[in-house]
Amino acid sequence: MNSDAATRGDGVLFRVLLLYGAYNLFHNVAFLVGYHLLSPGAMKGSHPAIIASHVAGFSSFWSEFAATLLMNLLIMGSICILLNLQRVRTIPLGYLVTFFLGVTTGLFLGTNSLAALDLSGVPFLAGTATGLTIGGAETLGYVCLIAATSGISLYQRQTWWRWKEKFVRVGSLRDIRLSRGELLVLAVGIVLIVVAAFRET
Repeated sequence: MNSDAATRGDGVLFRVLLLYGAYNLFHNVAFLVGYHLLSPGAMKGSHPAIIASHVAGFSSFWSEFAATLLMNLLIMGSICILLNLQRVRTIPLGYLVTFFLGVTTGLFLGTNSLAALDLSGVPFLAGTATGLTIGGAETLGYVCLIAATSGISLYQRQTWWRWKEKFVRVGSLRDIRLSRGELLVLAVGIVLIVVAAFRET
């Protein structure tokens, strides 16, 4: 294990807390915007809602679980990690997923646009507990994947606003090393996503 990996490993829990805190901030603001400014069900025609409704339409438990796991772990999880291969200055692009998740989940809940559940008839405590064991665990899983792989960037650019600026290669796949702490957080993230998919099904 090289010194860079060890240094990142020391700060991986801080990155998890920072990213999850940022997610909650975006989520809460988007929830209030959706609840007060948008009409109920406003997000039901969006692409995530359409995909979720197709997944929820499977007839058997295991087929729905497999489809949910495919979407959440293989597709979304891969996006979280692969985006980290690029960074702008010192910020991995995987961090943007935190913003995306916060805004979309907040808008979906604020507008009562979930595919398989009408929140208007769900008691507050039961709904909160269900949300934390499904959406909360799933999002924390994504955050763990992002935080654990934030140091794997192979391409870099210097600005956010110069769209024509190209990413420059700054490393190779052989250089990628994860510390023990990062591997542990990565494993925890995968487990959380699997558990959330099981509970969601």
